[in-house]
Amino acid sequence: MPQKKCIYKNRTGAAGEQKAKEYLINNGFHIVKSNYKYDKSEIDIICLKDNTLVFTEVKTRRNKKYGEPEESITPVKVKHIQKAAEGFLMENPEYDNNEIRFDVVTIMLTDEIEINHIENAF
Repeated sequence: MPQKKCIYKNRTGAAGEQKAKEYLINNGFHIVKSNYKYDKSEIDIICLKDNTLVFTEVKTRRNKKYGEPEESITPVKVKHIQKAAEGFLMENPEYDNNEIRFDVVTIMLTDEIEINHIENAF
């Protein structure tokens, strides 16, 4: 029997990604692409600020039961993000002259929304 996706988890992730986009836009970033998929890899948000193309992983949590949100980014996840970034750059040569960076934006959705932007995360 196929495993069902957790709708609650998907809603939390989508809400976090929306908050991350708003945060990035408010801080001078231009959103280039959301949920970019290449092969079996995905990048949550690709954005541009100044001459830097930023590949952004968003991690959203409602509590810290399983630790800090950024702690869930494994070395395997990093490789997938890097692979998707390579795919994006191959498919979009107009960004060849940009600097690139990998950031993480964590969102804690509790009584108050906490946003943490980690530049050059990996």
